[in-house]
Amino acid sequence: MLSKINTVGEWYKSEPESSWHFDEFLFTEEAKHAFSKLALDLEIFDHSARINITKNHCYIPSHYFLYALKLQPLVSLLCNYMDVFEQVKNSVAAAVDFHSLINSSSPSNSVLNSLDTYSRDNFLDAFRSKENRLGGKDIINDDRTRGKKYRSQDDFMNSILLKALPVPDASSGVLGDLLYAFSKAPSAYQTLADNYSAAVPYLFRSTNGDELMFRVLSTLGWQGKLDAELNPSSSGFADWGSIDKAFLFRPTSISGNAGYVEEPIHYHSPSHQYVYVKKGLLDTDELRASVSELISQLWNNMSIKEDDEAFYFKSSLSFDSNGPLFTGATNKIFYGAPGTGKSHHIHNVECVGASTIVTVFHPDTQYSDFVGSLKPQTGVDSKGNPVVTYQFRPGPFTNALVKAKSYPDKHICLVIEEINRAPAAAVFGELFQLLDRKENGQSTYKIDAADPDMLMHINNKLCSVGMAELSQLEIPANLSILATMNSSDQAVMPMDAAFKRRWNFQYTDIDFTNPDAPNHNFKIATSFGEYDISWVDLAQIINDVLIDCNVPEDRLIGPFFLTEKEMNDEVTAQETLNGKLFVYLWDDVLRHIGAKKIFSSKFKTFGRLSSAFGNGDAVFNLQVEEKISEKGRKSEVTEVTADAAE
Repeated sequence: MLSKINTVGEWYKSEPESSWHFDEFLFTEEAKHAFSKLALDLEIFDHSARINITKNHCYIPSHYFLYALKLQPLVSLLCNYMDVFEQVKNSVAAAVDFHSLINSSSPSNSVLNSLDTYSRDNFLDAFRSKENRLGGKDIINDDRTRGKKYRSQDDFMNSILLKALPVPDASSGVLGDLLYAFSKAPSAYQTLADNYSAAVPYLFRSTNGDELMFRVLSTLGWQGKLDAELNPSSSGFADWGSIDKAFLFRPTSISGNAGYVEEPIHYHSPSHQYVYVKKGLLDTDELRASVSELISQLWNNMSIKEDDEAFYFKSSLSFDSNGPLFTGATNKIFYGAPGTGKSHHIHNVECVGASTIVTVFHPDTQYSDFVGSLKPQTGVDSKGNPVVTYQFRPGPFTNALVKAKSYPDKHICLVIEEINRAPAAAVFGELFQLLDRKENGQSTYKIDAADPDMLMHINNKLCSVGMAELSQLEIPANLSILATMNSSDQAVMPMDAAFKRRWNFQYTDIDFTNPDAPNHNFKIATSFGEYDISWVDLAQIINDVLIDCNVPEDRLIGPFFLTEKEMNDEVTAQETLNGKLFVYLWDDVLRHIGAKKIFSSKFKTFGRLSSAFGNGDAVFNLQVEEKISEKGRKSEVTEVTADAAE
């Protein structure tokens, strides 16, 4: 389809000056060889080139070559115009006949008649008036002595291209020749795109996501890359990947549907219909990621990115950051007694300002759970029949790696709760090697991915957000792996020395002065009556007794052993004390030294202990009761009852 030249030209004429700031680059040997095929007398040096023009020559910087990348969409469209022009030209006798044809009020020509109406009208408009082609030259020179003669294609095309560029006339001639040469050398252009697209700030920029999609998909249409993606249904729609009804098909060049962009992006020759793109495809992060991934499959090394101001279509090999790169990430395990606030510290101190991904290890955790694996997925084929396909489903490590590589200016924290409840070295597998880090936090060594599906998934995700692909796995300098460990857990598994060597360990002390520690007043029945006692005092009383019994410190009780939610009212608090604290003490701490160290010796089973506490009976031994009476306050109910008895 032939879109309007002025519409596309305006994309460039409205660009801010910053969009034309190109990075200098070094010509590789591959590039020198590829560019030598251009239809120019060209000599390439490291950062510049010399073009010989008849008896003159001109030196140009490497930056000039990047205009060919920036203007590629307009070049593609103009090449399509020129293809049609050549066909029309060959169907008429002379330039004067072409001039008469296009200026006729009702032009009739076999080539023009084969075009869709929208393309035909745009072609005629573009060749009738320079106002419809950015003010570029006429295709016909009207010489008084020689009559009407065709202008050369390169002169005609260049005059239009250069009108779209913020380049002075003094530089335009050589630049125009270079742009035209690339338009006629696809392999040289592909080398330019593959190697140097990151040097261009962006190809398109728009504050409107629908406008950006219109530009990108229109360009893909001019390049002939859309038809394979389009399979219209009988109702006049086509899905795109997982996006329902992404495209609308209509026989006219007006969509007539408010949910779709008004201008067509393509003319679908097989169905003889115009194609329109759905609005709002970049409105959410999920949609934007899906669209970007789909486009990256059609336009190599290109993707969609967004900031607070606009949407960008740019090379996935380049990176824009609003701040400096984050470095100094680490591997650290926090250990200590249960409830000391290990997780609280990680989330409220270590990960402040960071983005976190959290997982919990358990005895059955495997490498495939942590990293990801190929898993079946049910769906339906084009005929509605159920089918089973396989798709890589990432684990928390892979998700964290993708996020860290996607946002190198941000701190990303992969938090592993209870790391020693699983065979950690086995769960990490070959990733074990990545835990060695340089001073900046990046992996000292890179490794080849054992699972190619994993690497493919990572690269697809990175391309979809505009980042370079990985050839090997690494932990970037902004990805911290933080874990908690409690060796008192009965389900713990040992860590080998080689695995532990790659981690920093930080002991979390039992600190009841922590202002964030939850607190609550419990009602505890004793032989002396009922007492109100705070959670902090009760926990410290129990810890003091356990320490006297030589219980290891990692089996003591931390201030966060019970949470605020578990003590938000009196009934819940009492149930939590019975069902959580008492169970832990009975099963995990007192199992080998005897429950009577804390509880009354009359309770031989936990069931009887629990039932008695639930009925409001005294359950602690005399030593604990005395400490409760010292630190607690006798409840008013008990005092009133005692006064009444007197």
